Amino acid sequence: MTNTIPTNIVDEMKQAYGDYAMAVLIGRAIPDLYDGLKPVTRRVLTAMKWLNLKPDGRFMKAARVEGETMGKLHPHGGAYGAMVTAAQWWTNNHPLINGHGNWGSPTDGPAAARYTEAKLTEFAYSVLLQDSDTWETRPNYDGSLQEPIQLNARVPNVLLNGGEGIGVGYATRIPTHNLRGVAKAMRFLVEKDIKNAAKQLVPDFPTGCDVVKDEGLIEYVNTGHGSVRMRAKSEQFEVDWGKRSKRTAFAFTNLPLHVSTEQVGDQIKDALEKGKITTVADVRDETDRSGVRLVVVCKANVDAEKAELEIFKHTSLDTKFSASNLVIDGAKPVQLNPVDILSRWLEWRDGRFLAAIKVDLTSTRGRLEVVKGLISALAMIDEVIDTIRRSKDRADARAKLVKRDFTEVQANAILDMRLAQLTKLDAKTLADEAKELQVKIKGLVKLNSSKDLRNEHILDEIDEIATRHGNARRSKAIEPPKELDVQIVKQGRKKIAVSGPKPRFVKVDEKLGVLVQERKLSRNAWVVQSDEKMVFVCDNGKFYKVGAHHKGPIGNNPTGILAKAHTGAMPSQPLIVVYRIDDGIYANALSWESLTKCTSKGKTWLPADAELISLSSEPYTLEMRGRKKDKVLSGDTIKARPVGGKGNKIANVIDTSME
Repeated sequence: MTNTIPTNIVDEMKQAYGDYAMAVLIGRAIPDLYDGLKPVTRRVLTAMKWLNLKPDGRFMKAARVEGETMGKLHPHGGAYGAMVTAAQWWTNNHPLINGHGNWGSPTDGPAAARYTEAKLTEFAYSVLLQDSDTWETRPNYDGSLQEPIQLNARVPNVLLNGGEGIGVGYATRIPTHNLRGVAKAMRFLVEKDIKNAAKQLVPDFPTGCDVVKDEGLIEYVNTGHGSVRMRAKSEQFEVDWGKRSKRTAFAFTNLPLHVSTEQVGDQIKDALEKGKITTVADVRDETDRSGVRLVVVCKANVDAEKAELEIFKHTSLDTKFSASNLVIDGAKPVQLNPVDILSRWLEWRDGRFLAAIKVDLTSTRGRLEVVKGLISALAMIDEVIDTIRRSKDRADARAKLVKRDFTEVQANAILDMRLAQLTKLDAKTLADEAKELQVKIKGLVKLNSSKDLRNEHILDEIDEIATRHGNARRSKAIEPPKELDVQIVKQGRKKIAVSGPKPRFVKVDEKLGVLVQERKLSRNAWVVQSDEKMVFVCDNGKFYKVGAHHKGPIGNNPTGILAKAHTGAMPSQPLIVVYRIDDGIYANALSWESLTKCTSKGKTWLPADAELISLSSEPYTLEMRGRKKDKVLSGDTIKARPVGGKGNKIANVIDTSME
């Protein structure tokens, strides 16, 4: 008989989906706080260690490495993408894989796995993959092997190489940091100097772009979530233009993370077409083996400083890195600031160091026991040899040696040695080794009992790694750069701030439905910035959105413009539209946000066969017959309905004075 357990389907779905979401976060999407790796990357590195792909060894076909990873550890899909990410110098401050062949570039993808080769970098092999005998492990997907839960990272790799990932309901984007800066921050942290520790944790990007010291950076350092502003380096010089003339030019190098010269070139071209940039004459991509370089030549007789600021404003040469330090700590995702990450990592590293000390202490004590046994055996070599010779078998020989005050470990060590080795043992050499082992044991016992000594050892280890693998900061922290000058112009009684090369003054002929551009700000003209759009509501039942550079007719033969606005200064109050359909009067509230979602081809805002009565942002009074008070329609009293559909019926036509 089947045992049925009644279950609420809603609760069951919540539990099942929650378990699935957490499995995706922990098992695939979000990097681990302690070794800084996603499971697929950890498995790739483990497989490469098993394949003995040492930094000073041979390369192996990437397809073979991927197959080894997927066959033994990672059956969830291809691992080559993780290999490519771990090998990219423009993504990682310290790549984990040394790629041979075409592994891509900031603009181009890599060759297929069958064409590329790989091996471990010195950083990955010496910093992440050591002490494998103390790894915390679990069974792999089919239970045939043991895979590491975490690698014994000797540095906080999650900050050094950063990482990105999107899970179910969560996303992470951790910027890269400088190894030497992290080493200094660790010392300040141990000394309880949190303020100076935080100062060392400004992101350092592998491309070498500048980092702007603004509020977004401060927010990131304090909370682990914020926008880090990246800015390319620029150099001004002159280039020959024609036979006798010269032009001002700018060379942009060290572009922000994930920004390419092709992308910037397309942005400049698009901005030129839209009138956002008016100072550029030519763009040249001079990238070569020496590095990324984009040259922008200016037009004649332009303000060089203004031209440079204009280029930065309208391209990704100045962009923001939306940082969110979401990591897996144990079995749950947490968001931490850089100092908190170091603090938790130090506690974890202390635990792993303790485990390594215990393993080392056990092996050292075992070796000391063997050495003492060999010293005793050497002192009575003839008796030992005679005892072994008179024994029936190994077990009998071991039992007789134990009776002579040897331990079983010592007896086995004596029996494992050849006679020639035993007779040639140097008593002084063994005695010196015993003294060294005793000193080592004493030091390990002190480390095991003192957290301060362990912290100092961990810090010394990080300093040594920083000296060997670290480098000076690539990303210079700069003060907020100068922005484009902002001009204040008057439009009626209002003052409007306009940035850009030239403010645009536009005027509308409401009868003809034509937009014209004025040379100066007249009484009926209004100001539109070059990157804004304009919205026009026409009495043909449609509204249109056009760019600030647009001239001429608006839409398809509009018979008159009833309202207008530009998207950079949308009114807060909605438009109240009142119209007649058959025998009823209807009203609707139109928000400017809904109007700006239209395209240049227009969108119907009046229902079919409607006759417009009023359209205004001001309240509308509807005179009602037989009532003491007239009905006042406003944005507070009229609900918004879908654009183009019937609104709220207010009255029958026969009941109003409008008949």
